[in-house]
Order: sequence, then C-alpha cells, then structure tokens
Amino acid sequence: MTSDPVRLGVAGLGRAFMLMVPTFDADARVKLTAAAAPRAESRAAFEEQYGGIAYPTVEELCADPSVEAIYIATPHPQHTDIALAAIAAAASRWRRISGVR
Repeated sequence: MTSDPVRLGVAGLGRAFMLMVPTFDADARVKLTAAAAPRAESRAAFEEQYGGIAYPTVEELCADPSVEAIYIATPHPQHTDIALAAIAAAASRWRRISGVR
C-alpha cells in the first residue's frame, strides 16, 4: 500500500536543515513543501530547489494549510516557541474544520 508523501514544512534553513537534506531528498514519504527562515537568500534557494514557498516567519509557515508537519531545524532554545506556534496553528485549523469553538 502506498500513500501520498507527508507535506513537510521546515523551520530554519541553516546547518541543521542542510545536514538533513540528503535524508529528506532520498525519502519518497516526504515532500518539502514550505519553510521559514529570516535570510532572504536561504528562502530563495529553498524555493528554487523545492518549488515550495518560504516565509520570513515561523508563524506564517505554521499558518500554511498545505503543511502537514513541521521539522524544527533551529537552535535548541527556539524549539519550544516554534512547537507551541505549530500546535496553536493546528488547533485553530482543527476548530475551523470541525466547527468547534
């Protein structure tokens, strides 16, 4: 049985992301769809290589409805805030879809 690849967003396009690129590229179960990074050059390179959209903020990445999961590739002290932003965005989406307030 096959399924569609997970549409993955990436928070951070620095060293941690670059170390994972070969793994992401080799895994047919993953499709890099979107990213967030503060540097315009990094965002442009991501868009050119993967055809996805790259945002200047994590909040914009988390709000993208095409993203099913987020890989956090930022410095460790930022992980909690990014995870909480992703959870909040997912909860907001779920409430809209389900009609729960």
